[in-house]
Amino acid sequence: MGPWIHEAKTKMVSLIDTVHAKNPNARVRVGFVGYRDYDDAEQYIVIPFMNAQDTMQGIKGVTAVGGDDIAEDVANGLHRALHMDWSDSEVKIVFHIADAPAHGMDFHGAVVSDRFPRGDPDGLDPRDIVERMSFLDIHYTFVKIHESTDTMIEQFHNCYGNGGTFTVIDLLAQGAVMSTRPPTLGTGDPTTMSDELSRAVTRSIASYTASQETRYY
Repeated sequence: MGPWIHEAKTKMVSLIDTVHAKNPNARVRVGFVGYRDYDDAEQYIVIPFMNAQDTMQGIKGVTAVGGDDIAEDVANGLHRALHMDWSDSEVKIVFHIADAPAHGMDFHGAVVSDRFPRGDPDGLDPRDIVERMSFLDIHYTFVKIHESTDTMIEQFHNCYGNGGTFTVIDLLAQGAVMSTRPPTLGTGDPTTMSDELSRAVTRSIASYTASQETRYY
């Protein structure tokens, strides 16, 4: 995940500037949830919603470390994202950037090493959390950077039908070479991510604006 965290650190402010240029009336706040795995030091890093410059300062020291297996604590990461303060947000967007699936054989194939094949040891099912996000009309965009997350993506898509949107930005399909190594690292191109995220934000804002205009009529 190192290159992807670096891309977020270096491009976040310019990404928000691009969104503002296309949507000058939008007030954009950015939060961050970083998750590692069980037994890793500083398992969660949560930064509440604030302006992009302050959020960028908050993630400057974040690095990708730890992990005794490939599967990660996706469930608790999503749980913390769900419980951030969304109360005054008209357009709610989650970008989930991950190079490894959740714990549990429901979310990956046998090639993925997993200390908790029966699922999250805290008893959280990430599908339940993703479904609750759909009830909150959150636009959930998963940034795919490794094929090991394919089964998890399918599971999440199947339970996201009550509101909001579920979208996959497949950076592997945009010309990156598929990895023949065990799925420990993403193989997409981090530099292509910013433009895709900017377009996704603009689409979500446009969708919300169109729904308001229809409501007024």
